[in-house]
Amino acid sequence: MVSHAYKNTRFYRTLFNRCGVTPEDIRTKEDLKKLEPTKKTDLQENFTAMVAAGHSEENCRVFYTAGSTAVPAKILHDPYTTDCFVAGSMVEFLDTGYRPWEKICYTKRTTWRSHVLQKVGLLRAYHINTTLPEEKQAHILKKVNPSLIASYPTLFYSITKIVAAQGYTIRPKAVIIGGEMLAPHVRTFIEDVFSTHVFETYATIEFSTVARECIDGNWHINSTQNVVEFENGKILVTGLINKAVPLIRYEIGDLGHPKEGVCPCGRGYPVMEILEGRSGDIFILPDGREIPPIRVWGVRLLLDTTLAAKRYQIIQEDYDTFTLRIVPTEQFTEDVEKRAKEELVKNLGYPVTVDVERVDEIPLIDDRKLRVNISRVKKC
Repeated sequence: MVSHAYKNTRFYRTLFNRCGVTPEDIRTKEDLKKLEPTKKTDLQENFTAMVAAGHSEENCRVFYTAGSTAVPAKILHDPYTTDCFVAGSMVEFLDTGYRPWEKICYTKRTTWRSHVLQKVGLLRAYHINTTLPEEKQAHILKKVNPSLIASYPTLFYSITKIVAAQGYTIRPKAVIIGGEMLAPHVRTFIEDVFSTHVFETYATIEFSTVARECIDGNWHINSTQNVVEFENGKILVTGLINKAVPLIRYEIGDLGHPKEGVCPCGRGYPVMEILEGRSGDIFILPDGREIPPIRVWGVRLLLDTTLAAKRYQIIQEDYDTFTLRIVPTEQFTEDVEKRAKEELVKNLGYPVTVDVERVDEIPLIDDRKLRVNISRVKKC
């Protein structure tokens, strides 16, 4: 892939030359450090120069990625890449205990591409349109009663609360969750309501599955499709599949760390620590400390367990000023508001000012994901 990128893209030829490196100098994962990281802004500003010779929007599928960072970028997948990513997803499904003749439900605005196996009764995938009211989505889920469910944390948490309130009985073998950080209490609630196991997956439009969680709770890097590096906590990914838009040492905007040891599940893939969240979601305090999303789950737990908010966001306006943006329910009392402010200060470990903004709605990104933590403070 390194040689392909150098020979077939203007962007990487320039980058290699600027770094004084040739493809022959890159023989190991450690050798990749000789190259500068590629950033999402590079993909935005130099897209044409990053598309490999012989590839275009005419012979590839076009995707757009924004994710939690809200920074859009275009990416192309050639037919081989599409097939590999689909095959990789199937392996992930099978690892949960799902079998190809069983039903799977997925929440998404658009439908998955049809597969030839569906003509013989396999891969029976049922689409739940995320633009529908969540009550309707829960009803469809009950009607289908699938063996496997694939969804997003914020959206599926809302659906699960409706399932619990309505007393629906749905017993999937597993639920696959991805796209956002999954709070521990949300995982527990979903597992209790559906009497199942939740598996997290870490996937992006650029690389499909980067890592996924096993039954023992460890994150296994998808090393058959990607090379993953960790540089000062940042995740850098080099794709091994997509030749249409090769990405080398791509700074994906997320944080994580390698993990030593062998997982008891028996998989031989490298293991990484649980992700701490999108770098754009990190809160930077006046004393210089950086607070990842996992540290502010106390206030989220309070709002969820009191049923005081339909949705909410934690927004850092300045180093010492925060806003709790909340779509309140009848349970959002003055006492809950006071406790939420106090809990956020406690979670942050710093006497910040916390304001509460009550709103009628907080829309999901693409009707499926919610950016809960937002920092408007730029890191120096």
